Amino acid sequence: MKAAVKCIYKNEELSIDEAIELRSSSKERPFFICISCGEPVRAHKAGANSVNSAAHFEHHKRNYLCPFSEGKRLSDDRFAIDDPRAIEGYQKDIKILSSTRNVELAKNRKLKDGYTCQACGFKLKLNERYVIECHHKNPIGLGGTRETKLDELVSLCPTCHRIAHTREKPLDVDEIIEARKNL
Repeated sequence: MKAAVKCIYKNEELSIDEAIELRSSSKERPFFICISCGEPVRAHKAGANSVNSAAHFEHHKRNYLCPFSEGKRLSDDRFAIDDPRAIEGYQKDIKILSSTRNVELAKNRKLKDGYTCQACGFKLKLNERYVIECHHKNPIGLGGTRETKLDELVSLCPTCHRIAHTREKPLDVDEIIEARKNL
């Protein structure tokens, strides 16, 4: 396991020696952050044992996804590359920015289209809910905030919606119909 010898303290990079000096000279307990994963770490002086004899940072709580966090790693490298098993279900903290969509506008489009896919004619109701999605002809993810009109939306089944997004500029309804003919 590679030991971390740098950290972040007050948005500045600090060496292990600087962190140990700060910790011993400060009346307050300094808060150090892992340079790799951003989780809290504590500075450890060099020890007498052979495992971690050099000064290093140690995570407060094990982070199995960080290369500087010690402990049993939960990753796919526990199995051979051709093994049909994999480790899944561990929690991973991520930050996602997503563009907002107007739910009422989408409902109105689905109602106007009769909850039917405009590319293949698919219509299905399961558990009192229609299986239909609302597609933006001009993706809102490519631009910033803007006004969207009802005629800029189209109802598509999940399969046709997936087909529409097989390229950066989504396929239009006619292109989806043509693509489905060639299947």
